[in-house]
Amino acid sequence: MKNIIFDIGNVLLDFQPEKYLQKHFNASVMGDLMMIIFSSDEWIELDMGTMMIQDAIESLTLKHPHYHDEIIFVMENWTHMMTPLEKNVEIVKELKEKGYHLYLLSNFHKEAIQTMFQRYDFFQLFEGGIISANEQLVKPDQKIYQLLLQRYHLQAEESLFIDDMLSNIKMAEELHIHGLYLPYQADLRTELEKRHIL
Repeated sequence: MKNIIFDIGNVLLDFQPEKYLQKHFNASVMGDLMMIIFSSDEWIELDMGTMMIQDAIESLTLKHPHYHDEIIFVMENWTHMMTPLEKNVEIVKELKEKGYHLYLLSNFHKEAIQTMFQRYDFFQLFEGGIISANEQLVKPDQKIYQLLLQRYHLQAEESLFIDDMLSNIKMAEELHIHGLYLPYQADLRTELEKRHIL
């Protein structure tokens, strides 16, 4: 194994919108905002790179005027919930020291990923990566995996992909990339030790 490919949300950065919304809203409003924002077509378009944050705010507030202020607050501040999963970040550093080539493969909004790259310097450990919004492709579309392999001249059989969504792992494995399914809060170190990578 030469290349380790990381998803970002819930693998490198904590992404638990319900927990975040609970801090600011009551249970009823939280439930509504989860549906209105995080299950919206606009959220998918942000990942696809076919919509920017201001467009999404305009669209969502037009559809849900009774939550106008709440939508704006969440859309302008949600990246603050994304804090490093420190144990996994430490593993990234160890893998780099061991000589593995590190890459990113993530569904992420354009503006939000720029914020993350500026906020957290551990992203500098990665040699490259594919972010959905920059390519207008999202996992688990096989084209996004193929693009990663082609752009960085990677051999699928020499690459391990870590993701918290089973559907994303299954597509990687169809393309002969080794998959490591990592449900939220699963122990990455144990999984990598099992595979003799750490």
